[in-house]
Amino acid sequence: MENHKPRKSTWGWYAVKVLYEAVITGNPEPETIDENYSNTYKTFEEILILVKAQSPDQAYTIAERKAKQNEMDYKNPYGETVDWKFVRALDCFILFDESLQSGTELYSRSLRVPKNVPIETVIAHYYPETVHEHVVDHNFILRNSLFNAKPNSTS
Repeated sequence: MENHKPRKSTWGWYAVKVLYEAVITGNPEPETIDENYSNTYKTFEEILILVKAQSPDQAYTIAERKAKQNEMDYKNPYGETVDWKFVRALDCFILFDESLQSGTELYSRSLRVPKNVPIETVIAHYYPETVHEHVVDHNFILRNSLFNAKPNSTS
C-alpha cells in the first residue's frame, strides 16, 4: 500500500487591486460652496491590498471581504455625505519575492499597443491623470474630512 502524504498548500503574498466609488449624497451647505466645489464628476479610487493566500481565487475572496469591511462614510467639507463603496476587485498579482522589503514589486500591468503609437499617447490614454494640458478638474481636491477644512470657515 502506498503512503500518500497530504499535499502541502503553498501560501504566497498577492497584491489585489480593488476599486471604490465615492457616492456623494445630500445637498451642500450654501455658505460652504467655493471655487473648488463641483458636483459634475464621479470619484473612484484604486487601492492595492496585500493578501496572504493559497491561490489567486482565495486572494480575491480575502481582498473583497477586506475591501467591504473598509467601506466608510463621512461628511465632506460641504456638508454632503461621502460614502466610499467597494465596486469590485480588478486584478490580482502574485508577489514573487520571498520577503517583503523596500523595493519589493507589489504590482505590474503590461500594456500592448501598436508600435507606431508615441509614448505621450500611451501615457495620455492609460494615465490621463498625469496629463496636465487635458486636466478634467483643475480644482480637484480630496473630499475627505481629515484632509480638508470646511470651505469659507473662519476657524
